[in-house]
Amino acid sequence: MSCCIPIVDYSNKFLITSPKLIDLLCYPRFSTLDYVTKIKDLFSLNLRFAVLEGDTVLYNNNILGKGCEGLVLKVEDTKNEIMALKIKRTDSCRFSMKPEFDFYKLANMHNIGPKVHSCTVDFLLMEFLDGVSIENWFSNTKLDTYLIKSVVINILNQCFVLDKINLDHGQLNKLYNHIIISPDGLTCTIIDFESASTSRKVSNLTSAFQGLFFKGIIAKQINKFIDYENKKMECLELLKEYKRNNSRENFDSLMSLI
Repeated sequence: MSCCIPIVDYSNKFLITSPKLIDLLCYPRFSTLDYVTKIKDLFSLNLRFAVLEGDTVLYNNNILGKGCEGLVLKVEDTKNEIMALKIKRTDSCRFSMKPEFDFYKLANMHNIGPKVHSCTVDFLLMEFLDGVSIENWFSNTKLDTYLIKSVVINILNQCFVLDKINLDHGQLNKLYNHIIISPDGLTCTIIDFESASTSRKVSNLTSAFQGLFFKGIIAKQINKFIDYENKKMECLELLKEYKRNNSRENFDSLMSLI
């Protein structure tokens, strides 16, 4: 006796023209003109598939991220290369993705941030990062003092470089949303330059330092292994001096405490 078993596709990969993606491409408000324009742009970027994976759930779909200005999807191009696509929300106050693309390009020149490939008014195409948010990494990784110090030094060195090139990220007071760490902890990547600026006073290192050691969930995790609280007053004095003059000497004085 034989039976017919229906073949069910459990794949989370969809053609970019799939109806499954309409609400994501045009989040949170759909319009036909917007959708048609975005599909044309996706073809111009040589994208073929969207892969619905990630820790963020929207409309019962898993995606890489969701913010105030955009969504991020995992995508695949016509050469089978995996990348990340940031989509400008339809209610975004931004006119174009070009400014963020330019900030990324500046950061990329100094080996900071995911590598960006191209952009349109509505899309920013960049390197896909294999990793987790800094908050999840600290919560789920078997930590030791050496590993923690390696990650902290990596992040603060990048922040110092951003300060020196006068590129203020603007949101490093919220570290948990803006740093991706590889599973082995060897690579830390600062992401999301949508609020960046080259015209305001930089505060990358001072913002990240306080988030790592003195405020929030990450600081609590770090201080379980390394007690920086007893150095807080000394750190704050050195941070104040660094804020006045972000010289290499003042940066090295801060790092010496770590």
